[in-house]
Amino acid sequence: MDLNYKVTNLFPSSIHRLGIDNFDNYKDQLIKETYQERDEDPVGRSVSNCGGWQSNQMHIGDCKSEILKNIIMSSVSKLPMSGNLSCAIEGWKNINEPGNFNIPHSHPRSHLSGVLWIKTPKNCGNIVFESPEIFNRYQELDSYSDESRFNSNNYMTYYFIPKEGNVLIFSSNLRHEVKENKSDEDRISYSFNITLTNER
Repeated sequence: MDLNYKVTNLFPSSIHRLGIDNFDNYKDQLIKETYQERDEDPVGRSVSNCGGWQSNQMHIGDCKSEILKNIIMSSVSKLPMSGNLSCAIEGWKNINEPGNFNIPHSHPRSHLSGVLWIKTPKNCGNIVFESPEIFNRYQELDSYSDESRFNSNNYMTYYFIPKEGNVLIFSSNLRHEVKENKSDEDRISYSFNITLTNER
């Protein structure tokens, strides 16, 4: 029997990747500012991080770093959003020392989330995203052969290797984790949430 077979991939999860030109011109200053902020507030806060330090969350307009503010605002401006939408951005800095990691989590009460990688020594820990279908167990059925078990339609995780000067922006409800920093140096990043408002 001949069958007309088609696959429709519904509701893809978009990951926006941006690279900052000449990031080396800003890197040292951003690292210095991050350590200064930790010195001023060594306790910080603990949300998804296991070890390490997170600054308190603040609106991007209150950010003391003009460099950081410009990078984030420029990155967000590249997103394909309707002209009727405005966005509020709040972010925090992260220092993950060797052995530190972030458990799987999402970012409730916002629409989009992102990360700017500031310092990323080799083996400092990949960011791993989970498919929204990760709790759908169909891919574990014995009827699936080894060849068809994992493909672009049913894989459950996807990772990005951190790269200095790169920005990732993604849906806030997309669960993700940051693997253990297995380098001998700190991993430094800036994370942020974007809340959208319709101005009509």
